[in-house]
Amino acid sequence: MEPSRVVAEASKFVAPGRALDLACGRGRNAIFLAEQGWSVVGVDIAPAEGLDVRILDLETNDPLWRPLFAEARRLVRPGGVIVSAIHTVRSTMNPKYTVAIGELRSYFADWEILVDREDEIAEIVTRKT
Repeated sequence: MEPSRVVAEASKFVAPGRALDLACGRGRNAIFLAEQGWSVVGVDIAPAEGLDVRILDLETNDPLWRPLFAEARRLVRPGGVIVSAIHTVRSTMNPKYTVAIGELRSYFADWEILVDREDEIAEIVTRKT
């Protein structure tokens, strides 16, 4: 199982530390980070084999709960990074799981943006300054 391109890229910007993989699914990104020396906790509705996973339905009230971005911004320490990849309105994904073009970038406009791509998927790596 290969990690997503944006997670592999992000791992080059910071030394291994602690990582939280929200909506980790089968754990491809969490497994990759753990193999790189990270301490990883995954969060998803179903357990991923071989990982430290907290079982939580992140879609109970809102499939893409936007206040989570503000909370992540608050909790990340200076020098820490946030990596996000979310389908955009350009994709064929159900619209309730998508972000508008530029929306993801807008949440981190005052952070250092290390990776920023947007088409069917918005991918961003940002560092808290």
